[in-house]
Amino acid sequence: MISRNPRRRRTLLASAVLAAATLFAGIAPAVQAAPEARADVFIRDNTSDVGFEPSSGSLYSSPDIRVCFSPTILCATDDPIVQGSTAYIHVTLNNPGPYGDALEKGTLQVYYTKQGTVAQWSSQWTYIGSATNVDVPYGTKRVVIPWKVPIGSHFCLLARWLSPTDLPTEGLSTSANARNNNNIAWHNVNAVPFRIKIPEFRPIVFGWDGPDPTAVGDIVFTQPGRPFTGPGRITIDLGPDLAARWRAAGAKGEGVERVGETELAIVNPQRARISGLTFKSGEQVGAKLSFTAGAEAAGGQYTVHVTQVDQRGEEVGGVEYRLTEARQ
Repeated sequence: MISRNPRRRRTLLASAVLAAATLFAGIAPAVQAAPEARADVFIRDNTSDVGFEPSSGSLYSSPDIRVCFSPTILCATDDPIVQGSTAYIHVTLNNPGPYGDALEKGTLQVYYTKQGTVAQWSSQWTYIGSATNVDVPYGTKRVVIPWKVPIGSHFCLLARWLSPTDLPTEGLSTSANARNNNNIAWHNVNAVPFRIKIPEFRPIVFGWDGPDPTAVGDIVFTQPGRPFTGPGRITIDLGPDLAARWRAAGAKGEGVERVGETELAIVNPQRARISGLTFKSGEQVGAKLSFTAGAEAAGGQYTVHVTQVDQRGEEVGGVEYRLTEARQ
């Protein structure tokens, strides 16, 4: 199956160049497996992801990571987690990816952090658990890791697959790590069961996870499918810190309306934007979202994406909210 790998010759050439360079520098290169012996298990960033690095499209709501009540039954979508209870993180591993065909054992690790658009690796992530000596056959394999859900806020998840011939190259930025390594995936999905005319609040953090000292970015709201804005109402309370930064940048935006000193309503369901926010590297600045369903929202299912982008319009990270009416 190596014939399917279009990058084999370039990989061999790059390995030779790297070995020569490290020897010339007086450093013995690490022993690298030949492409024929390399495993390439991957975890998808989105439904279109087939393992190429860097990936394209959304990177913060991996379909291969799901949080369920049951350790044996894969839920159709994330179950709403209950703080203090035990949830089960189901991770689907795919084999082979485009850069190797070997079968090999490895380790799956899972971490959590605050619900938000950014988190620096590894200081802002907390280890949940791992599964070791995992064999991944050709096709897919689902691995389940139990999680005692912490008391506190809502959370984002990160999965890392590690094997001797398939180790990630990582830096501070979680988003860059997920984009550039097909064995790292990010799952920022929050299930929101709503009740008519009763606000549901969700904390969220924004910031900057890259190495640059500061960065300027925008917060973008999109609602694919049937929009929640209309039958429902979405607001964001920036809090005094973010609100002051936004005003200092000229209070620029589109599809939003000020409804309080620090609060904005999302009035355009197709696209709304809060522009010009400045963050320091490593910052996580808190805000609060509110989802309030009107009578017309009854029985509906809705998706809301809150995405942070940089000055070039490139995605830094985000959270996907899936709203369904709570069971009575």
